[in-house]
Amino acid sequence: MEIARALHIDLTSGVVADARRPLGELAFALRSGRESEEARDPGQVLRQCGIEAEELRHHYFVLLWCFERVWHGYRVISSDRLVGLGVSDEFARMLGWHVRNWSADLPAIKQALETETGKIHDRDSARALASLGDAVLTEEEIRSLRRKLAELGLEPVGNPAWWTR
Repeated sequence: MEIARALHIDLTSGVVADARRPLGELAFALRSGRESEEARDPGQVLRQCGIEAEELRHHYFVLLWCFERVWHGYRVISSDRLVGLGVSDEFARMLGWHVRNWSADLPAIKQALETETGKIHDRDSARALASLGDAVLTEEEIRSLRRKLAELGLEPVGNPAWWTR
């Protein structure tokens, strides 16, 4: 359980927490813009956030790289036949809402960033978030994510299997 605890701390504190704050603020602003009467362009919302697009792009990758570490730790824990059984289930529950929320928010964040910085080449780093989603999301969470992203005309980052099944 120590590996799971350390990875959860990595995801929720330090430099990753510092990256999550402006990304969360941008995600909130993008949601608010979509929900308001005025249809705002994602690039416009990003520009109004007050943080440079290049800095937000850096934060985007800090978060994805953390999900890479978490995914590799999850795989190590899950493959341990002695410890992994109970721990991987508990770890999946600890990760679930983080994976669900960022799987919902990162496509819109990426879209906004790409309007300002050009194509983001995140296939390899985003694959870890997608793989975590495949491993820890419930069927109900998957249906909800599919519905939300489809309504927005967005696709999830990392090409998760749950998107196409």
